[in-house]
Amino acid sequence: MKKQQRLWAASCAFVFGASACAQSTRDNPGLPHYPSMEQCLTERVLHAAPDMTIAQLRESCEPLLEPAQANTLQQQDIGVLDTRMKVESIASVNRFILTPHNRNYILPASFTHHPNDAPFTEAVGDPVDLQNTEIDFQISLKVLIAQDLLHDNGNLYLAYTNHSFWQAYNGDISRPFRETNHEPELLFSATSDWEIFGFQNVVNQVGLVHQSNGQAGSLSRSWNRIRARTIFERGNLALAFSPWYRIPEDLEDDDNPDIEDYLGHYELGGAYSYNNHIFDVMTRRPFSDKGSLELGWSFPLRPTVRGYVKYFNGYGASLIDYNVKTESLGLGVVFTDLF
Repeated sequence: MKKQQRLWAASCAFVFGASACAQSTRDNPGLPHYPSMEQCLTERVLHAAPDMTIAQLRESCEPLLEPAQANTLQQQDIGVLDTRMKVESIASVNRFILTPHNRNYILPASFTHHPNDAPFTEAVGDPVDLQNTEIDFQISLKVLIAQDLLHDNGNLYLAYTNHSFWQAYNGDISRPFRETNHEPELLFSATSDWEIFGFQNVVNQVGLVHQSNGQAGSLSRSWNRIRARTIFERGNLALAFSPWYRIPEDLEDDDNPDIEDYLGHYELGGAYSYNNHIFDVMTRRPFSDKGSLELGWSFPLRPTVRGYVKYFNGYGASLIDYNVKTESLGLGVVFTDLF
């Protein structure tokens, strides 16, 4: 009976949408009820339709809560990021699942004005003709290695992000990867519930981060940082502040001693979800002529994937371009989104 109820609930949300399904469950007393949102998410995430968003999953759980819990939930302003964290905590204890960290996406058409070919020309001694259109993709995962380090809070993760720029359409130079940035990270993350100006501080993180392009000689770029991140949210709006401290290197071994002049000491970000569309912005050194701006838009497309448009203008699109201003526009799909 319980299995049939779960399958019905998942099918209802898939066919009719979370809102219609929610009304139907209110009128059906035979459906299960849960004492908490966490318990409902834990069970229903295993049976949800593949194209359900986290917000829809949460919405479909709300009418299944016991009356006392439902009244408490109505008095709270639960944000989309808070719900993602609950779903992640469910998945992280499954050793067959690698949890997404940053966005996972592929942009088959990423157009760049005046691609920076100077470092490659210098390295090979001959002119290198880079194409304006390439493939931009990112793979980002994390795994939980220690849990509840601060009583019932504080998790330690090992994360890895690979961001690549592939000259896949450039047959004249054997379709090389123009640049690949590797970013392993040891990350400590703790949740929070304090509020300021109506925003809830949902999570605070600190991590040891290495970033390198894996090259040698004149093409080598790398740096090490201690990076923090604090995230606030209010309903469908999330804001993030990420300061960092660069770990000093021996000047003789430093491939990019002036990288902080271009990438600065912090990053600001924001994202807003509206009608299953997500709009996001990122900026570094916003009041400097060496700053950068990135705008993103993801939207419903097909089950398991979403359309994704990304625009970048400024310095630091990749490590090889940290001191060169570039402008690019990419179109593709995102597999795991911000929330």
